[in-house]
Amino acid sequence: METPDPFKILVVDDEEIVRCTVEMFLDHLGYSAVCVKDGLAGISELQKSGYGAVIVDIRMPGLSGLNFLARSKEIRPDIPVILISGHGTDQTRIEAQEAGAFAFLAKPFRLDAIRQIIETIRSNQAAASQNAPTEMPP
Repeated sequence: METPDPFKILVVDDEEIVRCTVEMFLDHLGYSAVCVKDGLAGISELQKSGYGAVIVDIRMPGLSGLNFLARSKEIRPDIPVILISGHGTDQTRIEAQEAGAFAFLAKPFRLDAIRQIIETIRSNQAAASQNAPTEMPP
């Protein structure tokens, strides 16, 4: 019996400790995490298929998380993006929501919060695929 591929999550953060911690946690939960250290590498990685969600830091050198979010919506509008920030304010949260982020987490965040968000994304995607219209044969 063939096992399904694990749910694949892209993690984009310039802080190695955040990348490693989130990656280990997601792997522990049975997900497949791919980590990159900046927004441009994240955009390149996102163009590959198979990602179910993205976790991205807002403040990074080069391409910011909000700019990443805007570009990701052009490339793969169907992929939920979770924005994280150690410098988050209420205004940042509002900007993230208006830009189309699925969720916003202020650092330091509880890893359980990521688990809950990913579970919500998985549930939403499962419900959407069950409600998708099926093609009628000719």
